[in-house]
Amino acid sequence: MDHNLAGSIIMLAELTIKLGQRDAFLSYTVENLPISRSANGNLAFEIWLDEAQPERVLFYEVWESSAAQQAYMEWRIERGDLTTLMAYLAAEPRFTALRAIAA
Repeated sequence: MDHNLAGSIIMLAELTIKLGQRDAFLSYTVENLPISRSANGNLAFEIWLDEAQPERVLFYEVWESSAAQQAYMEWRIERGDLTTLMAYLAAEPRFTALRAIAA
């Protein structure tokens, strides 16, 4: 992974999975991971599991710009992917957008 992220946008999505849905959720998201990684402006897209809280999953995304990330989200909404994803969640996802300021 390129660690020179100055100017890029890092999006962290914290997801809480419904009890008993983790395996199905991970299967769905891993199957869709190549699509996310190939989106215009995506530099990295990783799925992280919380070792201490098995129902907690983090998406770590790096985008060239806020516009690229927003276009990706709009595309996912249009496809109905967010509706499918939300069915696995026990709570609303928490999003944190970070901008790298120095290399």
